Amino acid sequence: DLINTAAAKARAVADEMDAHLADRRRGERLRDGLRAAIIGAPNVGKSSLFNMLVQRDAAIVSDAAGTTRDVIEAHLDLGGYPVLLADTAGLGRAEGGVEAEGMQRALARAAGADLKIAVFDAAAWPGMDAATTRIVDGDTLVVLNKCDLVSPPTDATVGGMRAVAVSAKTGEGVDNLLKIITEKAASICSPAESPALTRARHRAALEESRAALGRFFEAVNEERGPEITAEELRLAQRALGRITGRVDVEDLLDVIFSDFCIGK
Repeated sequence: DLINTAAAKARAVADEMDAHLADRRRGERLRDGLRAAIIGAPNVGKSSLFNMLVQRDAAIVSDAAGTTRDVIEAHLDLGGYPVLLADTAGLGRAEGGVEAEGMQRALARAAGADLKIAVFDAAAWPGMDAATTRIVDGDTLVVLNKCDLVSPPTDATVGGMRAVAVSAKTGEGVDNLLKIITEKAASICSPAESPALTRARHRAALEESRAALGRFFEAVNEERGPEITAEELRLAQRALGRITGRVDVEDLLDVIFSDFCIGK
């Protein structure tokens, strides 16, 4: 019947929506930049590596532990992909409230990053920093810094991830590191056949439309009647209209009375 025919067509649309929503926010990354965070223990050379990657003295470098207290950011263009690189405070035992806050911000930035760059002291191999090792996962690029002082094994791994040897002091291995980061950015932001969702409001509207379709399928399965099922389809179409530009009078009035002060 008509409802089952509509449900079959809606299912194809829902599958396409699911594919868009499962793109790991590729569109937002292409617009705002891939978020990468440099993490590690104090004095492993995070800030020196940060400065080497951005090619300027953006972060203060000192032999004293705890020099970096807050998150420092810089924008990079790697192979045409925008990257927002962050230098963070050292992970370890905090000596005071400020250092503790810096560590919390570092962990928060690492948790929200698309790519973590975990820096370890190659001179300490194989005794790697435990606090940093704990947050190494599949979205982490492991770096063994200070390879100008020692030569770490070529097959070194930390947390199951293959390590890249560099020297932030001499620049050795940095070009290779940039190449790997660029490849990572390309794999995360790689273009797909379907258009990308580049704005949060577009994603929110698509999620709202998909939720309405889910309720529509439930109504069809439970045979709630044509009025209820048709209403869910209307709500799904209305949410899509916010993306395509088709806005009805009710939508316009909602915006006017919610965002503007209308005097009597």
